[in-house]
Amino acid sequence: MQKELLQETQHSYYDYVVKIEGGCQQIANCLRTGKESDAFEMLMDLSEGIEWLVTVEHKMREYFYGIKSRLPEVLGMLKEVKQALEIGDIVTVADLFEYEIAPMFVSASEWTFEKLKN
Repeated sequence: MQKELLQETQHSYYDYVVKIEGGCQQIANCLRTGKESDAFEMLMDLSEGIEWLVTVEHKMREYFYGIKSRLPEVLGMLKEVKQALEIGDIVTVADLFEYEIAPMFVSASEWTFEKLKN
């Protein structure tokens, strides 16, 4: 049962992480076309999703599964997004999503969990 749950969780992780690049592009497009409320709603969903991915990675480590993801870098970029939002710099936020964060997820389909030696 536990192995099945681990596999299901990993598949959910994979299914979600490959969609993030497109979501980042959508956020940037909405910000650039004056649809800030749509962008902020997507941004909240993305934040929750990233938080879930980080939780999955931590939990998987408890079961001796490792993954080479770029989430630590993404978290750093999200701090920059927060700073830009605090000063109302929507152009920078859009640029960060399009040119910095989205490219980090281009290789997301290659992020796979591997069993580590315990």
